[in-house]
Amino acid sequence: MRKTHALTEAAIELALFAVLFLMALYVPVIGFVAALFLALPFMVFTMRHGLAPAWLLLVAALVVSSLIGSFLSLPMALMFGTVGITVGAMLAKQKNRYLIWLVGALVFLANIVLDYIISIQFFQVDMIRDTLGLVRESFDTAMRMMEAMGQKPPAGMQKQLEQGIELIGYMVPTLFVIAALALAYVTIMVSLPIMKRLKLPVGTWPPFRELSLPKSVLWIYIMVLVLSMFPFAEGTFPYIAVLNLSYVLQLAMAVQGFSFLYYAAYKKGIAKGVVIAGTVVCLFLPFLLYLVAIFGIIDLGFDLRRRL
Repeated sequence: MRKTHALTEAAIELALFAVLFLMALYVPVIGFVAALFLALPFMVFTMRHGLAPAWLLLVAALVVSSLIGSFLSLPMALMFGTVGITVGAMLAKQKNRYLIWLVGALVFLANIVLDYIISIQFFQVDMIRDTLGLVRESFDTAMRMMEAMGQKPPAGMQKQLEQGIELIGYMVPTLFVIAALALAYVTIMVSLPIMKRLKLPVGTWPPFRELSLPKSVLWIYIMVLVLSMFPFAEGTFPYIAVLNLSYVLQLAMAVQGFSFLYYAAYKKGIAKGVVIAGTVVCLFLPFLLYLVAIFGIIDLGFDLRRRL
């Protein structure tokens, strides 16, 4: 009886996935929204029936996705399927939601990197390089049009643009990390209300003020700062690795700093509206964001919360 129930629900979840996948592939605007729910059937099924049946559901979903779309649509199904199974398994074990978000982002990141490598190695398509090439060509066309109209382009503009394009090319790993974090967060947030309606134990988000990174992150950040002082040749692997690690860790320190400021505001009884407004201001003013990151570094190193 239990196996029959699992097979019946697997068929239902597979049908739901097929409809969402069909919309994601062929419906322009609604398809983008539908794609965000692709992980939901796997989350629900994993929470109710465990990991082993969920992996079998993923295999069936891959077959269905190849029939609906093509062989090239498999990475999309695999990405959301693995994320759904991972998040569902962690929700079933009632893990901390921030940890679930991080692990979900890591699974997204692994899929993004794998898809990018396959695209380059087997299809000779580098979307990042092609996009940057289009940006460079568009700028060159604009410069030629300005010259044809008798307007001299500002001195140094072309050099600054070239440097900016090169920097973006070096920052691809960081962009992948940010994209994975965003995808994981949105996927979890749109799925949780539905899972609550299905009476699944999804828990709640702990207060942001209680979020604290492991102290090991601070030591890694210090090591990266030391490595950044070495004159690595531009474009080499050490240069790109240190550059991306420094940006990612600065982002982590900023999150730690905001968490500390939210904790301090809570202890001092400052209104939430003031704290949120201050957060928005900091996000648009880089020097304030650096100051917040410094608070995060001090909090990790000297445990400022305990002193409060």
